[in-house]
Amino acid sequence: MSLGRKNFLAAGAAGAVLGLIGPPSIVLGAPEPIRIGLIPPITGANALLGQQEQDGVKLAVDEINARPDKVFAGRPFEIVTEDATNDNQSAVAALNKILGENIEALLAPVLSTQVQAMAPVMKTHLIPWLTGGTAVKNTQLGVDGLFRLRASDAITAAAMTAFAVQDQHAKRPAILHASDAFGTGGADQIVANLKKFSIDPVANEQFPKDTKDFTAEILKCKSANCDALLLYIQNPSDTAVILQQIRSLGLSVPIVGSPSLGNQTALEIAKASADGCYVGLDFIVGANSPVATRFVRNFSQQFGHAPDVGSGSGWIYDGVYLLAAAYAKQKSTDPKTTLATLRATKDYAGVLGTFTCDGEGNMIHQISIGKIENSKVTLVKKVSA
Repeated sequence: MSLGRKNFLAAGAAGAVLGLIGPPSIVLGAPEPIRIGLIPPITGANALLGQQEQDGVKLAVDEINARPDKVFAGRPFEIVTEDATNDNQSAVAALNKILGENIEALLAPVLSTQVQAMAPVMKTHLIPWLTGGTAVKNTQLGVDGLFRLRASDAITAAAMTAFAVQDQHAKRPAILHASDAFGTGGADQIVANLKKFSIDPVANEQFPKDTKDFTAEILKCKSANCDALLLYIQNPSDTAVILQQIRSLGLSVPIVGSPSLGNQTALEIAKASADGCYVGLDFIVGANSPVATRFVRNFSQQFGHAPDVGSGSGWIYDGVYLLAAAYAKQKSTDPKTTLATLRATKDYAGVLGTFTCDGEGNMIHQISIGKIENSKVTLVKKVSA
């Protein structure tokens, strides 16, 4: 930790006096903080996700820094934050800025399109990169040290598709998805999984970024006479509006959505429009592990409301604790050692489940299917890859 000129001179003078009056002494100062970078979307259309990420990080850091030894040897975490906003260019600019802040690791954006835009810069720095972005491609970008802390779209899309076909008996499914990397990647995974059942979607509609009227896309799905609708959408606000418009347009078929459909804030906005929908979700309250139960309790006490666990605060809370466990185990923040420690992760109990790192840096290998009623999600089944 750098000292200002005045404090530096004062410390030096104190050391000289101690040296004159007795045996060599060590002037003790506060242990050096471990600086972790955070690039959430603080402003823009995805600011809701950004706030959830910041809350998850704050809770984890507050808990760890309250421990007697903090991370290790009395060293606390210090979070350095830059705004990724809602576009790729801003995310890359934020990354370049934060890399000059002497950080030891980075909690990367949850938006896959931003992770992919940042990859060329990430390849030039050997530090741990932790993300909740679920696009399959994220861990195939050639970024050494990139770890995914949620189930990939390969797992989620496969579970959603199988549920729609086998449990809801869909024969003419339609797909509605965002045009970003998350939405298109998820839709591609659904199409590939439908082929395993010898089914093609009767409609595969995408909507442009920042749109707020999804009427045209919904009506195309309806006019195709679909018997199920699979949604792959990142932004919880978009999800809530889409559900309301689906109901108002009279499309009455089973709906199976990606994790944003189960985001607590999205459910509170959508209200009755979400009732009866199904969702592939990282985390469902009521099927908690002890670690997750403690997280939900502590989060609610600190922030006065329940957490949006999966796509919001849970994965990033787990990320802070994974870094803390690695640093404490190795008693250093050396990046090469940290990467080796994270790659060796096996059966680590986190909020989102059991973390075991595979060869691509994927840590989570399960997803749940839940049903929504009265703004609550109840577990239908768990699916593991």
